[in-house]
Amino acid sequence: MSFKPTCSTIRKSIVRKILSILLPAALLLTACSGGADSGSDSLDDITVKAGAEGAAPAVDFSAPLELPESNAEVITEGKGDGAADGQWIRYRLLAKDAVTGEQLGETYSGPVDQTVELSEGFKSADPALYNALLGANPGSEIAYYVQPPESSSSSAPAQNPQLLFLTVQDVRDKAVKADAAEVAELDKAGKLPEITLDKKGVPSVKIPEGNDAPDNLIVKVIDEGDGKQATETSTVKANYAGWNWSEGTEFDSSYSRGEATEFPLDGVIEGWTKGLTGLKEGAKVMLSIPTEMAYVQGQGDAVGDLIFYVELTDVK
Repeated sequence: MSFKPTCSTIRKSIVRKILSILLPAALLLTACSGGADSGSDSLDDITVKAGAEGAAPAVDFSAPLELPESNAEVITEGKGDGAADGQWIRYRLLAKDAVTGEQLGETYSGPVDQTVELSEGFKSADPALYNALLGANPGSEIAYYVQPPESSSSSAPAQNPQLLFLTVQDVRDKAVKADAAEVAELDKAGKLPEITLDKKGVPSVKIPEGNDAPDNLIVKVIDEGDGKQATETSTVKANYAGWNWSEGTEFDSSYSRGEATEFPLDGVIEGWTKGLTGLKEGAKVMLSIPTEMAYVQGQGDAVGDLIFYVELTDVK
């Protein structure tokens, strides 16, 4: 099945249980109940030993860890400006079964950070974790004891609570579309991906070495086009290819399918809506889209900051 640039479901689900926001699917609560009779009853009992670069820390406690309700505490303070409401936090995490102490998974060794917005929806869904992240700065370490969501089925097996350990990697303002001057400056400095077309017009990308993706949405116009101008509610057809910044992996291409894709601009990820609005039919652009304006939790290889080459073939 082709990868279609549909709306990011995570933005619409932020008012659900906070686990569905923070955790990749592989780390969702799955363990069944059971464990020892004695253990810990405080997040203060947790010990942390830093891991090697690119590896998860060792997080230990006497299992079972039992608290009366979900709770989050800052274990280590970071440095720099603290996160404010409306900002985005990029983080890595490790998940453990709070009853058995078993490690369930971690994202420290993965290629990209996870990200979450300090929004009113987040605050409403989990005030304890929201308050722990509010004011957190890069390097902050947070322990989060979380009770499992209530099961909708009486026959479903009981799930254990989890201990999540988060390390804040970065704090960012809400991403915006960069102006032409910023795009030109980044391009001149060699900090933007380069798109090359083969003899059949199929694109490939070269990612600049040693450069992180820009914080904001980048729209580099390769050809302005001369047809009808797209609005944010237009339905358009486009040929496109997409790659992730972290590894340069192509995750989708309409060129491989041999036909353009049709979609409404108000029904795709924010980076596409804002990046293509205002362009004319026939335009060709390179988009650099930060995670916060793309697929927040990722979809397969479409994870983290993304790059697209787009040819706008029709505007309706």
